[in-house]
Amino acid sequence: MASYTEILHFTASEEVMSGRANLDRVRELLSKAEGLNQSYFGPETEDPSVLFIVNDWKSKDAHAKFLDSLEGAAFKPALLPLSASPIVHHFAEFDEIKSRLQAPITEFVTLTLKPDHTMEELKPLVQELHEKLKGSKMFYGSSWAPIANESNMYHGILGWDTVEAHWDAVKDGPPKAVVDEFKKIANLWLVHAALQSLTENK
Repeated sequence: MASYTEILHFTASEEVMSGRANLDRVRELLSKAEGLNQSYFGPETEDPSVLFIVNDWKSKDAHAKFLDSLEGAAFKPALLPLSASPIVHHFAEFDEIKSRLQAPITEFVTLTLKPDHTMEELKPLVQELHEKLKGSKMFYGSSWAPIANESNMYHGILGWDTVEAHWDAVKDGPPKAVVDEFKKIANLWLVHAALQSLTENK
């Protein structure tokens, strides 16, 4: 089922790390959003001081409607006390995302084109990796889409049982060969997170 996915991550503030601040206000605001399927949060595995929030919207219009509401206007201010860094904020339209976000480990991948390379070069490689990862052990599937608010970036969200399962799947063979091709035309950034449900709207 297609969705409009909002991905935010930032370094958590000292107040969050010490327990003096939490996500209660963010949860309250998102719980009132009519067009939100579900929201997730969790720390980055590699650097637990980095916090992810992922909102699975029914559509781009649903997100726009939320922004026009009182709750939407309060959303960004509610994030500011939680963050000790600029908030990275991306959007992508994925065909299927739920099983990846609900996996024990979610892998976040960002591909940024190198100079003199194009999306037309990148898209077939993304599709090839998507196909070659099918059947991997402890794998919940992968979702890929261009980042809507960046012209030269592609986003991948993949689900795994463990971080080790991911690395085992790409350490050799056809998947590794595709990743090596990626690196020729794009800079690759990836991390993992164990996400939990923040709110599930009806």
